[in-house]
Amino acid sequence: MTRGSSTMSRRALLTTSGLSAAALALSSCAKGNGSAGAAAGGGSNIVTSASWEDGVGDLLKGAIADAWSKKSGKKIQAQASVSFDDYQTRFRTLLAGGAPPDVMRLNDDFLGEISGKKLSKDLAPYFKKSGLNKDDFFPIFTWSDLPSGQRGLVVAQQVRVLYYNKTMFQKENVPLPPTDWVADHWTWDDFLSAAKSLTKGTSQYGASIYQDTGYEEIWSRNNGGEGTYSPDGKKFTLADPKGVEAIQWVADLTNKYHVQPKWGDVTPDQAVERMFVAGKLGMMLATSSDIAYYNENVKDFEWDLAPIPAKVNQYQQGSVVLYIIPEKGKNPDAAWDYLNFAIGPDGGRFIAEAGVSVPVNKKAAESLKSPGKYPAHIDLLSSGADHNKIVNYTTAGSAAVSLFRPQLQRVYTGDLTAAKALGGIRAQVEQALAAG
Repeated sequence: MTRGSSTMSRRALLTTSGLSAAALALSSCAKGNGSAGAAAGGGSNIVTSASWEDGVGDLLKGAIADAWSKKSGKKIQAQASVSFDDYQTRFRTLLAGGAPPDVMRLNDDFLGEISGKKLSKDLAPYFKKSGLNKDDFFPIFTWSDLPSGQRGLVVAQQVRVLYYNKTMFQKENVPLPPTDWVADHWTWDDFLSAAKSLTKGTSQYGASIYQDTGYEEIWSRNNGGEGTYSPDGKKFTLADPKGVEAIQWVADLTNKYHVQPKWGDVTPDQAVERMFVAGKLGMMLATSSDIAYYNENVKDFEWDLAPIPAKVNQYQQGSVVLYIIPEKGKNPDAAWDYLNFAIGPDGGRFIAEAGVSVPVNKKAAESLKSPGKYPAHIDLLSSGADHNKIVNYTTAGSAAVSLFRPQLQRVYTGDLTAAKALGGIRAQVEQALAAG
């Protein structure tokens, strides 16, 4: 599952990538103005692209695009980025149009659907022609190889971790979380105990994890369940007892234990990020793409990364940075050349050195480092990639989430129990899954 995250500022991004002021001018021009001309194919030397606004997207159309342009003599013409939520309603219109961008970023939730409908190109012939060796990549690289073809390309993984206010932990005499993916002294009970000790009424909360939709998969998996969907993608296993128990536990952080902000307080754009920056939040679930944002904006305390707490299992659900070449794109060969550069050691190095994601290329990942003073334990991202569980494949992801997530909001507010909410919607979700 992919969720929008804090926007890495252009200044922070360019600083961490070692780019000059001239590169800033180039990447700013590459953004385009969102006009119809930017959406259509611009000729064999122009590759048009569309993405939502975040650190990795900025890199793909900025530093990586500039490096590829110097090598290939071609140019990336990018539409102006929009927010994650806006892009989710916009990308289908772009795909369905007669002249979609040559390259598009895709929410990994929807690959099964887009692939099944063959709205994106099968990249397998390009893989073969380019002579790619899968051993050069992390296992997540093959995740997009579905029964309908390899119709998406995994560029990187945004590892989900807990960001925590180390200064707050020390001030409240709370033991610090571990610095590696271990369960010792870092179970659900340990997490809750820490959150209780960090909470000070409504002025300071111990944790916030449910604003990031990746928690649905993480906590249900770690409770011993199968995650949101069954392995065959036809059953809504979040409604199984293990999933129900996990969702209820998360909601109880707010409504029973009062260690998590109320749902209405976390839903405004960047509300949780602002709480963390202001020193009013002890722990927060988020993807690694937020790292540069906090390096630039946190001024008054020390912060670091922690692994997901364990129960039966200790997994994280990495958000896959996924790109597609639309079937109706006008310049697929140049689009592939661009994406092939992005997953190589040279393109991937920009992602690693920006410290926002783990590039899919193993050689590039060796350059992973923090883009600023914090976090001290940036290496949690690489090891976290080995603790990854992706949502089971389904061709009806968009239909399913449109049904069950509104019901989950009623659980967060205490209007329904998780058992009633998930049990009540299960039949409809599974009907959608079957139809997909």
